[in-house]
Amino acid sequence: MELPKGLAGVVVDQTKVSSTKNAILTYAGYPIKELKNAPFEEVVFLLWHTRLPNADELKDFRKLLVSQMALPYETVQLMARIAREPQHPMSILRTTVSLLGTTNDVERDDPPRILAKMLTAIAAIIRIRNDKPIKHARKNWGVVENFIYLFSGKRPTAEQVSMFNTVMVLHADHEFNASTFTARVVASTKSDYYSCLTAAVCALKGPLHGGANEQVFKMLETIRETGQDPVQYVERRIASGQKIMGFGHRVYKDGDPRAAILREIARKIAHETGNDPYFVLQERIRDYMFKKTHLHPNVDYYTALIYHCFNLDRQTFTTMFAACRTAGWLAHIIEQQAEGCPIRPSSEYVGQTNRHYLADKEENSID
Repeated sequence: MELPKGLAGVVVDQTKVSSTKNAILTYAGYPIKELKNAPFEEVVFLLWHTRLPNADELKDFRKLLVSQMALPYETVQLMARIAREPQHPMSILRTTVSLLGTTNDVERDDPPRILAKMLTAIAAIIRIRNDKPIKHARKNWGVVENFIYLFSGKRPTAEQVSMFNTVMVLHADHEFNASTFTARVVASTKSDYYSCLTAAVCALKGPLHGGANEQVFKMLETIRETGQDPVQYVERRIASGQKIMGFGHRVYKDGDPRAAILREIARKIAHETGNDPYFVLQERIRDYMFKKTHLHPNVDYYTALIYHCFNLDRQTFTTMFAACRTAGWLAHIIEQQAEGCPIRPSSEYVGQTNRHYLADKEENSID
């Protein structure tokens, strides 16, 4: 039996949520390039129902999500303690999601309620870590506008909402990636939504998945702070066998379509926030990496700079990824639980055989 590394290309199930077939990302059949400016709430509805909402449905759905963007009192009290611990924000989020499962009426597997609570919890983690008071959602604002307000404490401009909306849409789902597949495995056992989401957060935390955006900006900071030439820095890392985060993708060999969209947002917001030097660094590294390795930037590469321009600490970047991807996780959880069949693959055993306990015990005994 020969299996591709990391199960690359192995089809394990069917889905109506999203696809990367032929290296084209689609949500329920719609190309991501056509959805990039669609309201986040509309895209969430699409992922959950595999159809677009009409005007009244979208209005009601947005109102429902915003109405649920408040955390239970018990959750806030406990978060105020754990969020100040010297742990990575993703570790805090992992515990918070599990905590929500005990304080947020776990008998109600209600996707809108859960997504809204996740967004608010992530914003609250950021506020508490910065010793800032937790903000409360404004009922007349949209989900993205509220989310930015909840983590920043300031009402964003219409342009900022538009840019961040696109970021959230592009990150909302991506077929059977590691965290989504993890959520589906747990969902297949008919476990509750919070258990599924906790497992997904654990998978997303890894630097080879969601944590890559943090590593991208760490690289940019190191280059700027030490005054190194970016090309020489990358050359040394490659020569020493180290991975350059933010480049290459298992599916998109000719370039991640999300990165192309995010590049223009990164360029614009970097200029508007006085972060042009970071974008210049990224472009020099981008050009060199293509010349040297023929690898293109992926979704993490430009997202890192965008998050920085929203005054987010790089350790919180992956929690932003989780905020966006929760929409897709929930879509896959809903779909998987409807199948009613636990995921239980087989494996090929390659260890020793024909061993016998008593014989080996006797042989290894000491006189």
